[in-house]
Amino acid sequence: MNDLYEVHTHLYGCLKEEDIHWLGKRKSPRWHIFRDSYRKIYQREPNLEILNHYRIWETSELNDKQKEILRTFYVYDESKPKGFLYFQNCFDFVISLSHTDPEELRVISLRVIGNQKEIYSEYRMMFSPLVSQIEFEEKVHALIEGFQKAEKEFFPKKSKLVISLNREFPLYEWQYEILKSLKNKYPNQVLVGIDFAGYEENDPPKEKQAFLEKVITEKQFVVLYHVGESFTNKSPSSAIRWIHEVSKNAHRLGHCVALAYTEERVKDQVYIESVQERNDHLEYLMKFSETNQWHYQDYLYQKQKELSSMNENDSIQIKYEDKELRLHREFWEFVIKDLKTRNVVIESCPTSNLRILGFSPLKFFINHGLTVCIGADDPGIFSTSLEEEFRLAEKILHNKEQVENLKKNNQTYNSWNIQKQWEASNQKHEDSKTL
Repeated sequence: MNDLYEVHTHLYGCLKEEDIHWLGKRKSPRWHIFRDSYRKIYQREPNLEILNHYRIWETSELNDKQKEILRTFYVYDESKPKGFLYFQNCFDFVISLSHTDPEELRVISLRVIGNQKEIYSEYRMMFSPLVSQIEFEEKVHALIEGFQKAEKEFFPKKSKLVISLNREFPLYEWQYEILKSLKNKYPNQVLVGIDFAGYEENDPPKEKQAFLEKVITEKQFVVLYHVGESFTNKSPSSAIRWIHEVSKNAHRLGHCVALAYTEERVKDQVYIESVQERNDHLEYLMKFSETNQWHYQDYLYQKQKELSSMNENDSIQIKYEDKELRLHREFWEFVIKDLKTRNVVIESCPTSNLRILGFSPLKFFINHGLTVCIGADDPGIFSTSLEEEFRLAEKILHNKEQVENLKKNNQTYNSWNIQKQWEASNQKHEDSKTL
């Protein structure tokens, strides 16, 4: 066991070959999930027959060759094309084998936490949007039981649970209410936070601001949010706006790669986004144009007028040159400064970003004075570990002191520590009332 604190990882993204083998032997796989995902990106059928050929599910223990075959399906390495959907396909292989029934969730919790190398780790878990309210409560309850048992069995390891809510309304509303109810039943429980994760393309943060404000105010859970990681259907400026919107009502932000899309990176590039997204961005900029002494009101009005006769679902091209490029630069500068001033915490996952996007923004974040934590994201799927991520961070930064600061950030800004600070503050308030 090491003294590291893991703040960004997903429970089923931590599975080893033996765990995946156990899942495949336990119940019949739901291969349609993996097949549909595979066809969508590769335009051909996956060769699942090779699993039968090597008798993967018929053996009690895997040999080296069988492990190698399994890894070709679920490990997202350098041999696979870059892009979030290619990564998701590897995860879909794991999802196809899982059923997330209460018994499975308890066992997986013990397996993963038993293999945990860190003194502290918080794991995120998201369920299908098709589960009912009763099923959702049963599943989370099973996870809580599994985590509580693991904390006793594997003491002094601490293992905390974060539930990734489904992005669709009204799912996240009733899921949150169920989580509050469960938290009240288990005063010393391991459930510490909520998160929004997964494919973010069609999930504008503006739709969740009132909800996030409520969660932040109630102080039941730490709020985490994946944002600015994948933005294939919008401009970098809009992706940066999403980050800025979410930052006002979240304790930590996941990835935020869009922040690294500086003037030099976007210059003369053409991006496509919907008329609705473009209108949202122009309106957002109008609010800041006067207070930040931007001299773009006429330009923004002109662009809004050009969109007025178009359908909001239509797509438009945006080329970053002249005024558009300068506007991007000044908005980017404003957001970076604001995030730094408010000490917004970003979770950066070096291997994940390198594999999915082709580069890591870690050095950019550090050079611009942003507060950063490091996570392994899905160490099983990326074939990494938190220790390996910090070694990679040192290669990227070439600075041991900065890496030590990152480790301290993980310890300071983890969800359990934030909740302890709330409790201490509440106790101080109660004591003052008594006096």
